[in-house]
Amino acid sequence: MTSRALVLAAAVAAASLGIVFHPHPKPGPALRDFEAYYAAGATWRYHGDAYGRDVWRVEKDIPGVVATHDELLPFVGPPFGLPLWEALARLPWGAASFVWGSVVVLAVVTLALCSLWLAGGPIEALDIASVLVFAATFGPLLSGVALGQVAVVSCAAIAASALLLRPRLIFGATAAILVAALQPNLALVLAARIDGRRAWIAVCFAATVVAAGSFLALSGTSGFPHYLEVLRDHAAAERFIAIQTTPAAVARALGASAGLAGSLALGLALAVVALLCAQFISRRYDPNSRLALASAALPLALPFAHEHDLAIAFFPAILALRRAHGAAWVVAACAALLVGVDWLGLAQRPGAVMQPALLALAGALALIALARDRLRPYHFAPLGIAVAVALAGLLAATRPLATWPYGLPAGFHAAGTVPAAVVWHAEQILSGVATLDPASGVLRLCSLAGCALLWLVASVVLAQPAGARQQRETPPQLRVLRSG
Repeated sequence: MTSRALVLAAAVAAASLGIVFHPHPKPGPALRDFEAYYAAGATWRYHGDAYGRDVWRVEKDIPGVVATHDELLPFVGPPFGLPLWEALARLPWGAASFVWGSVVVLAVVTLALCSLWLAGGPIEALDIASVLVFAATFGPLLSGVALGQVAVVSCAAIAASALLLRPRLIFGATAAILVAALQPNLALVLAARIDGRRAWIAVCFAATVVAAGSFLALSGTSGFPHYLEVLRDHAAAERFIAIQTTPAAVARALGASAGLAGSLALGLALAVVALLCAQFISRRYDPNSRLALASAALPLALPFAHEHDLAIAFFPAILALRRAHGAAWVVAACAALLVGVDWLGLAQRPGAVMQPALLALAGALALIALARDRLRPYHFAPLGIAVAVALAGLLAATRPLATWPYGLPAGFHAAGTVPAAVVWHAEQILSGVATLDPASGVLRLCSLAGCALLWLVASVVLAQPAGARQQRETPPQLRVLRSG
């Protein structure tokens, strides 16, 4: 057995132990976020307001939901996706959650394999096994699977679209872009992949379907102002609470005023966009590399992002790791692990330090097994991240952070005239999730720092040498004359 195979076996063993040390599950539906999708689909079928409090009428009857008090989970997904959720809502909850859960798990596999394929170079069976093990330990993906989050499916579709943008697969690429658009804040990165006639055709087809589907789902243009109002109010309701992994929420948790936190986040977002534009204009990056750079940088610019949205960083992490060597590989591996740790979970699950530490260890070992170069001592440097996770977990256990909806008062009921976003915000406050806790802010900062490091190292290892670029752009006849 080779050294890489031994390391991979150790990764599998650590991941298996992580499953054994899984903390005791809390009550409630297994796919908590799918609850909102399912309820929105059923509500839309009966001509209710899928973006309002009507969804609670369905949610309260889902097994595991405590119906004795308001436990509203609002729906804010794009309108064109409502027919999909309506189709799933025609099934009983158990069958629908099984189908959707299977889709999300398949999406994880798709994301892992597409990322490996897009990285280029020879692929061995050991590489496939290693990237799948790393995906199984990647915190944002694990969180997304546990919640039944469409963000995981969107990330898989983003990676798949890059593979499908070929002459005979244009309709497949269009379908992938449509699936990616189910999570619009993540689908923004596809703008970096638009290059050439095929990409424009696929994007235009997808945009037409999104516009027409939304028009039909909202029964005309009159529903668009209401949907935009819902997005605005929901973003305001969650802007600074602990479940937001954004620069603004982190800055607010660390003590910045609301105005200062918002200004810092806006300034950072503008800087990120400007730097990305400069990178793209430089023409040193091919379309897939541009997509990777945008995916790594996106969490630094988003005004609304949950922990599972960081799954967008998985694709650039694999590309950078497969192309990096030496010190750059160490930085890429550490960055991937920083993003891949569920730092918020450390704060919300006191006493459950063993599992995240073991998963970080398994993730580090999987990345070592994925390395292309012959293993050297520096390849084992990322194991230090697992030690840091264990220490951070012990410290976080002294200041546990609340989890929705378990801290809600037993008799909480909102007036019927109160909008869904206001009820949701009240639920976060009453359950303790809106607490401005510096410790959770530091933990979430680790995720954003990982994205920044990943963007930095990807900018270096994915750049094409200027000489090679000039050679490709020079006609063959001129190359002969110059060589002569």
